[in-house]
Amino acid sequence: MLATVALPAHCGKVSLGKYWIFIALQERIMTLSTPIPSTSPDVSSAQAGIEWLSSWEEGVAQARKLRWPILVDVYQDNCGGCDKLDEVTFRDPQVQAAIANRFVPVKLHLIRDRDFTRQWQVFWTPTVLFGDRSGKIRYTSPNFLPPDVFLDLLDVGEALVTMRWQGYDDAISLLTGLENRSPDGPFTAEAIYWRGVAAYFRDGKRSRSAHAVWEELIARFPDSIWAKRVP
Repeated sequence: MLATVALPAHCGKVSLGKYWIFIALQERIMTLSTPIPSTSPDVSSAQAGIEWLSSWEEGVAQARKLRWPILVDVYQDNCGGCDKLDEVTFRDPQVQAAIANRFVPVKLHLIRDRDFTRQWQVFWTPTVLFGDRSGKIRYTSPNFLPPDVFLDLLDVGEALVTMRWQGYDDAISLLTGLENRSPDGPFTAEAIYWRGVAAYFRDGKRSRSAHAVWEELIARFPDSIWAKRVP
């Protein structure tokens, strides 16, 4: 869901630059017309299994300590997709367990956490981002996903973070697990693609290692965007 911006009916489409101006105006109106919000995110009892942090800086510090990837959920008020992600996906016990055991979870508001959302160009909610302990975002996924697909997303996101720290075997293990669990899932073609990339770097930048994996991708998902990316 895009941030709520009241535009005259005759305005039509606006550029992204103008869009950020409208967001800034909306933030100013919120500041003047509402009490100062709590620094803690509005997390319902349905999400009691996920201990969200409300600060990106705190999340990075925790990730450095644990050497874990960071899972960021950017939300806003009156966002149907955000509510559904909270009430359906983050309520799921398997999703809760995966996040608790593998990620540092951070929940940020599109408007109130503008330093983060502007730096990483987040303008749609919900947006789920995966960061590393250096404070860089390595993968982004917009909008709602149901629990079973979100579990696959977690594997792809973690694998992409892990590869940036030369954890190629760990990334391959994550992506292979996704493929075995969801052989025809929406993330499977992408998982095979990135598994080829991980094999390429693991084997000292050997093109044959990547193409050996990508042959499977082309055979199983020839019409996917990921197969089209194979040179």
